[in-house]
Formats: sequence, structure tokens, C-alpha cells
Amino acid sequence: MPSSSSADRTRTDVLLIFPPQSEARFFPYLSTPYLTGHLRRRGRRVHQVDLNIAVLHELLRSPTLLDDAVRAQDTGDDGTAVGTWYRRAVADVFAAHIGALRAHVLHKEPAGELGPDLAVRLATLALELLVRDTFLVRTWEDLGQLDDAVHRAADRPPAASGVPVGSLHSMVTELLGRHRPRVVGLSVAFFSQLAPTLLIARWVRRLAPDTLICLGGQQVMLRHDSLARLPGVRETVDALCPTAGEEPLERWLDALDGTVPLAAVPGMTWLPRSGTGPRTGPAVTLRFRDLGPPDFTGLPFRSYLNNALELAIVSCVGCYWGRCAFCSYGNRSLPQGGYQQGTAAQIADAVEAVVRSTDTRYVSVADENTNLRLILKAMRAVRERGIRVRFGVRSRLESALTDPDFCHDLAAVGCAMISVGYEGTAQRLLDRLERGVRAADFQRILDNLDAAGITVRFTAMGQVLDETPEEFEASLRFLVDNERRIGIDALELMVAEPGSRLVGGPKEYGLALDTSDRLAGNPELSYLAGRVGHPLTVPGGPTRAEALDRLVRIFRTVRPGRTNAPAPSHPGPNGHRAPAVEALRPHTWVRTVPAYADVGTADRLTVADVVRERFYALPRAHVGQSADGLLTARTDRGRRLLARLADAAAGTPVPAPSAVPAPSARSSS
Repeated sequence: MPSSSSADRTRTDVLLIFPPQSEARFFPYLSTPYLTGHLRRRGRRVHQVDLNIAVLHELLRSPTLLDDAVRAQDTGDDGTAVGTWYRRAVADVFAAHIGALRAHVLHKEPAGELGPDLAVRLATLALELLVRDTFLVRTWEDLGQLDDAVHRAADRPPAASGVPVGSLHSMVTELLGRHRPRVVGLSVAFFSQLAPTLLIARWVRRLAPDTLICLGGQQVMLRHDSLARLPGVRETVDALCPTAGEEPLERWLDALDGTVPLAAVPGMTWLPRSGTGPRTGPAVTLRFRDLGPPDFTGLPFRSYLNNALELAIVSCVGCYWGRCAFCSYGNRSLPQGGYQQGTAAQIADAVEAVVRSTDTRYVSVADENTNLRLILKAMRAVRERGIRVRFGVRSRLESALTDPDFCHDLAAVGCAMISVGYEGTAQRLLDRLERGVRAADFQRILDNLDAAGITVRFTAMGQVLDETPEEFEASLRFLVDNERRIGIDALELMVAEPGSRLVGGPKEYGLALDTSDRLAGNPELSYLAGRVGHPLTVPGGPTRAEALDRLVRIFRTVRPGRTNAPAPSHPGPNGHRAPAVEALRPHTWVRTVPAYADVGTADRLTVADVVRERFYALPRAHVGQSADGLLTARTDRGRRLLARLADAAAGTPVPAPSAVPAPSARSSS
């Protein structure tokens, strides 16, 4: 228990912050809930905050922020660019539906005519427009450039770095004033959070000089040595935590209370600001099996960007397989003791605690790679306690799933989804990467999971070593053949992250690495470049451009969930078409692109589904539009075009008004 003699009981012991900017907006990222649960069970005063989702919530509360951001993004042209018009249209549609968005996102209430899917999509679109071209979404060539940019941003008024940066500064100021924390802990899970994290740390140092600052999370584990050398980090941060943070934070607070010496605090790297303490503390001794469930208290867990309430747990630390050459997270599990797994009872306790405290009906098991047999045993225990909850896991396409009975057993205890990585079907490459799976099993696995009613979602990797054109075509064909029964979450080129076996021995994998300070990620396909590591080339294999083209082919060719059923406006099996559409009332989020923004509008009318980010060009000779926005067919082709718009959910068919004449050649301009 903490000492009451030296601690100031009017202050929060630890303020835990999950910073922007990342796509982790579907449910609370688990780093701060697990830390919070552990420290609170030790009697500590902890407040946790997810500033990544808070930026969106502030926008929902103050939608005029988006107008301010859009005005700041205008490039000074005369307003004729379709991009400028489109950004303004998004802001207008967002404002028009703000009530429905607040209801659904903040309270999980009905979203009106938008429906839940479009409400989530529109909220995401508005958020991305808010942060566009700001400091929060910059990408970086190297860490030195990032550190210099943070220094410059900290010296400017926050709003000068973008409208959302000004809002973020206000949030940080309010948190520090309300909680007066002894320690601020920033959890940096994704590379895209690193620059905002260091900017927040500088604000904390300026606003609350006596507050101690610690950085932890995956990026600190990956880049510990590089971060410790950055001038901005050394000037601002007191400690880096390159391991699980529960025991280090607990013992650091004990040291601040005077009950243990600072030298006894495990798992910390002390930076020059921390005074005379040792540079590196002893190793942690607390194991995953010693930890209790996550605590979501203080987080707006009902208000994330999901159609329904969803929360998460983990069943382990690290990966029980750990050998995949490209996985820095899993490769850290290879040394003795690196992998730590919970017991079935412990996992069942965590699920029960989360369900009973939040009423969630869906739990994600957010491991990098879940031990499926362990989770089956744990979820059976959950059922025996009278709790019915659906869950999702992440796993390889491993041999256990070739057993149809095992797949049905998973489904019977609530498994609804399995997310898997896909590096293709070339066994020689899978073996070289030491994936531990057999491509010959993949079809049987998908058949088994489909029969059990378990959804499978793929993350497809490109630039898989020296993959040949023939190997790629076979891998693509497998996806096409199974597109009806899969989803695709992401497409990404392989990245050589620090700490991975690719970086430890690139020649073993036929790679050449640039080990300078340059950074390489996936800016073309992943959010804010996604995973970031060393630039790589494959001598004798595909170039980066060629590998990227292959992923683009997957995107354009594979249509997940496609049933191959004919659309209503297309000929059916008997040769008849579904009824054509005489007139269509566009939805309120479908806008007509004005002539000043649409080059070549003399013979066409362009409408934009702002939420789905789709444009439709309609020949004026076949479709007209009245002053109130109603689209009306002039010809049989026009009726078919409007039927296709109806199929695309761009509007609602309505009875046709009086016939609209086709424009004459003279009036068409």
C-alpha cells in the first residue's frame, strides 16, 4: 500500500494518456485499462484518458471546429477545385446530421436515416478532415526530423499547428489543472502517435514543471535506444519504460513516497532529467498471471467508433509461436520467459469482469496471436458462469483449424470472428518466414470456419521476400476463389521493424536493409504509414513499386463478401430487368457537384455520395435534375442509370413528375 505520510492526497498519483493519432477508435486500447486496474488495486489514485477518441468527441460537441479546419485548408484558389468543394460538402453534411451522429457515436442510440454504418463512416470522415494537413498527421523521414518538428511546434501557439492541435492543448491543460498528477504516463502504441506524444510531453513540462513524465508502449519497446538519444526526449521525459508498465509504475510511486529507493524501481530507463538515479533499473518480476482484469473506469467506452458496444481483453503477453521473421512483437517472445500466458480461469475472470461492469455483448481478444485451445477452455468456463458473450480473436491459419469439430466448438462458445495474416500460398516463402502453417490447409480451414459460421478477416502482406509473379498469381487466385467467405482488413507491404528477425539477419531472408536513420512504412495503403521500420529491398525480387502494384491488384480484384447475385437493374436469369426508376430523390448526404467545380459539365451531371466517397456521372441527355434536387429520367437509359443509383443506395425512387425534356444542343452548355 502507498505511504500516506509523504504522498500529497490532493493529487492524482498517475494520469495515464493514450495520445492521438491512430485508428484505434473501435474500443479503448488496452494499455491504460490494464495499468489502471493494477494500480487501483494497489490503492493508487489513477485517471486514464484516451485523447485519441477525445479529439472526435470534441468535434461532435463543437461541430464548428470542422468549418474552421476546412477554411484553414482552403489553398487560396478561387474555389473552383472539386477538392475544395468536397471538403466543404463533408462539413455541411456533418453539420446537417450532427444530432444523429451524437446520438449514435456517443450513446449508441439509433442514427436516424443514416443508419449505424454510415453514421460511423461519416464521423470517421469528418475526423480525418479535421486533422488533415495538421501536425497530428504528418509523416516523417527520420526521428531527427520528427524531434525538430516537435520542438518547433511546442514553441508556437498550439492552434498554429492546426485547429485540432489547439483543442488538444486545451484538453491537456484542463486535465493537468483538474488532476495535478504526480506522474504522467503516455502510452505510445503506434508510430503515428510518437510526434503528438512528444508534443504533449513538452506541454506537460511547461504547464506542470513538477510533474514527472514517462513514455511506454510498443514504440518505446521497439525504439528504446533511438528515443533515449533524441534531444527533445532527454530534455523533457524523465523515464522510458520498455517493458510492461504495471510493476515499474507501482514501484516508482513507492519510491516517490519514500518507501523504496529509486534504484529498486524495475523496468525503467532513467533519462538525465531524473537526477542521480541509475540509468537502467532491475528487471521486472511481476508476471502476466499476477495481473487482474482491465479497468475501463473513466473512459467513454460506450462512445467509440463502433456500431455497438465492444471491449477487449488480452490472454497473454507476446506470442506463443513468436517465430514469424517479420513480427517484432512476436520475436521478443523467443527468449526464455519472453512469452507469458494467462490461465483459463484468469481469462474467464477478465471476460466476466468486463461483461458485468459494462454490459458489453462482444469482447475482442486483442492478442497478436491467440492460443485458440486456451481461449476455448476459458470461454467454456465463461459459459459455465452463465455469461453469453460473442468474441473475436487473432490467429494464424494453423493446423488446429483443420478440425471441423474444433471450429464448431469455438463457434459454440461464442467465437464470431477470426482475424488472420495472409502472406500468400507459396509454401517455400511461408517456410522461409517460419510462419508455421501449411498452405495446403488453407482451403479446408476456410471451409471449416465458414461451416461453423465464423467470419474470417484477412490482412494481406505484399513484398513477401522474392515472391515470383507465378506465386503471386496463385495467392491472388486463392483470395478470389474465396472472396464470398472472407473480409479484408488491410493490405500492407512487409516492414523491417526494429527488433524483428528480418533486421537481426536480413541476409538470411535475401534482403538488403538501409540501417541509417531513414524510416519506411506503408503511406500508400496504411493509416499514417502504418508500421514503420528500415527501408528494404529484395535483390532479385520485386521492387517496392512492383510489390505495391500487386497489392493494388488485390484491392481492385477481390470483392469480399461478393455473392455474385445480379443487381436489380441488371438482367436476371430469365432475361428480364427489374423495374427501372423514373425519378430518384437523392439522400441528404448525396450532393450535386456544382458546375464551377466539375470540369466538362456541359454534357453531364455529377453527383457525389459524400459519406461513401463515390462520384456518379450522369449524361444530361438521359437524366435531368429539378431545382429541389430530384433526379428524373429522360430516356430508357436514364431510367437504368437511376436504377443503378438506387442499387448503390444513393437515393430513394419516387413517382415521376411531369416528363422532363432533354436539353437541346444549344442549351446543353
